[in-house]
Amino acid sequence: MDRGRMGRGRIGQGKSRRRTAFAMLAVAGVAVPVAAGAQSTSSSPAGAAIDLPAVTVTGTGETALSPVPGYVANRATAGTKTDTPILETPQSISVIPRDQIEDQNAQTLNQILRYTAGVTPETRGAVATRYDQLKIRGFDADYYLNGMKLQSLYYISPQIDPYLLERVEVLKGPSSVLYGQSPAGGLINQVSKRPTAKAQNEVGIEYGTDNHWRGTADLSGPIDGEGKFLYRLTAVGLSEDGQFKLTENERYAIAPAFTWKPDADTRLTILASYQHDPKANSYGGVPPQGTVLANPLGKIPVDFYDGDPNYEKFDRRQSSLGYEFDRRLSDTWTLRLNGRVIHTELAYDSLYANGLAPDYRTLYRGAATSRETLNSYTFDNQLEGRFTTGPVQHTLLTGVDYQRINGNYTFGWGLAPSIDVFNPVYGISVTPPATYRTDVDGHMYGVYVQDQLRWNGFVLTLAGRHDWAKATYTTAFGETRQTDTAFTGRAGLTYVFENGVAPYVSYAESFVPQSGTDATGKPFDPEEGTLYELGVKYQPPGTNSLFTAAVFEITRSNLLTADPVFPGLSVQTGEARSRGFELEAKVGVTEHLDLIGTYTYLDTEYTKDNSGLEGNQLAAVPRHQASGWAMYRMPQGTALAGLGLGAGVRFTGETKNTANTFSVPSFTLVDAAVTYDLGVLSPKLTGAELSVNAKNLFDKEYVASCYYGDWCAYGYQRTVVAGLRYRW
Repeated sequence: MDRGRMGRGRIGQGKSRRRTAFAMLAVAGVAVPVAAGAQSTSSSPAGAAIDLPAVTVTGTGETALSPVPGYVANRATAGTKTDTPILETPQSISVIPRDQIEDQNAQTLNQILRYTAGVTPETRGAVATRYDQLKIRGFDADYYLNGMKLQSLYYISPQIDPYLLERVEVLKGPSSVLYGQSPAGGLINQVSKRPTAKAQNEVGIEYGTDNHWRGTADLSGPIDGEGKFLYRLTAVGLSEDGQFKLTENERYAIAPAFTWKPDADTRLTILASYQHDPKANSYGGVPPQGTVLANPLGKIPVDFYDGDPNYEKFDRRQSSLGYEFDRRLSDTWTLRLNGRVIHTELAYDSLYANGLAPDYRTLYRGAATSRETLNSYTFDNQLEGRFTTGPVQHTLLTGVDYQRINGNYTFGWGLAPSIDVFNPVYGISVTPPATYRTDVDGHMYGVYVQDQLRWNGFVLTLAGRHDWAKATYTTAFGETRQTDTAFTGRAGLTYVFENGVAPYVSYAESFVPQSGTDATGKPFDPEEGTLYELGVKYQPPGTNSLFTAAVFEITRSNLLTADPVFPGLSVQTGEARSRGFELEAKVGVTEHLDLIGTYTYLDTEYTKDNSGLEGNQLAAVPRHQASGWAMYRMPQGTALAGLGLGAGVRFTGETKNTANTFSVPSFTLVDAAVTYDLGVLSPKLTGAELSVNAKNLFDKEYVASCYYGDWCAYGYQRTVVAGLRYRW
């Protein structure tokens, strides 16, 4: 078999900021209070993610949920909640299939998105692997699993191991019309591996720098001879040292799945998972003096750890059970019922940097602690109709979704002993800060309608949604209630030419609830986001390729900013804007060569603000980003048959700190990959493959960003991982 496609039948295929004043974190469309100085699991007010719905498709070939051979996906659900060609979706979407994830050996969501236009990954550098923090078009993103939101609380934020995923979809720009509360940057939908009709099995082990060990297993296939019952069992175990001294990272995850297909029109899939992260590196940072700014005493070491192993704790357990039920009622109508329950527990203790003393070596520190429990429930029920009215073809989607969170956190924050950045002493005694408990009960209901109208080459997409959200917060001091409502819409027009060119124009809206009141006692309105986008997609007929280009402007309005009349209070006159353009190309040049190329230009600015930010560029967001990746597998019958070679380059331009008082230098990183199919050597080794992946090959030392205030983060040093995988 030609190795150029042998790997394409693989098992996995088909695959904070701290605030210095009282702040709020939105949860499930409602807000959760965060104490002064607390660390946030996301710079987004929402700090939560969303699940996308299952899709029913008849016929053969690629669907929005099926494995994708190579790097080029043709269909996705994220933009419409229906199985729609990317070419016909009037909004920018990037899809990262399983093959790309494996070739690049991406082991975090940030690493998966390193070669994606419009995305700024790893703004927290090599530190915050415990959270999926990144930017889309300069703003925060929401996180979903299978079309449904992954809800967060205080420090709790569920995280999905990439080995459990079939693909990742990035929908860029406001997306509330289908998903409810959502930040203006967009959303990331992670699609789980599902049972397969054919038996396919895989086990693997790898070892690398920082004492990295990872074992994987993925078993799937039919249970009965008729193929009515299918199963899949995926598991991963990870243990490694963190980049920063005295830190470690551990994970154990298992995801069983089961599908029942009693007939051609009915399908029920059960998706379960359990994941335990007993350790998760650290969550600190470094000051700019000695990293991006001069320090008379020298440079702070790249492995400096601002915490203490005697106090640091991060232990997260998450379990989930979900279902996707699809029933074709007739030739016109299909019913889809989707739901999921996630239970998450977290024990969190952290010491973190809190500013450098005038002596340039004494780092002030804060201490945070929290014990949290969260139950989140998400249900999304849809009725889809495909019919015609005269010459117009319709794909009509109506849906009702419901989200609920019920949980509590017992949080405390205080000061901690300082540390010498050039001569740190660890193992000190730390007195935990006093804590207080908050119970949260939140509900959000949404009703939406979307119609995709096709006439000749035109595709008109119209959608509208109304949301109702309410939450109750209970503390020892009493009970607080909050309610919000919002209407959002979207309109997009695409024309698909026969030569594969598809220009489009679109408008979309988003909203995020905000907590608190102004000086008159009036509750704050939700933050609003608007998108104007003009783009073109090109898929040459008969080729395995997709080229996209888009120009856009996103505006966030109703932002909270300082009240100029009443100090210490806020008004809703803030505004931020991101405009720019992005280019992305994914090409399967031949059976043996896959290429990726991206470029992003972003002009971000606080356009209205009373606290001194007006006119500033958004922190940690570069104006220029570019990347390129190539993977080539030697053809069968040649002297080097079985050998695969990959290489990539990632460029991130200069960024600013929050106050725009200094810049973080640009950096260029190089990645490489080598694979070898051992089956070429002997038929007895068929199915076995060796791989070596190097990230930041030339060990470039760099600061990823200064993401908030004077908190900065070093980026990843060089990592090299060698693996052995066997498929049968």
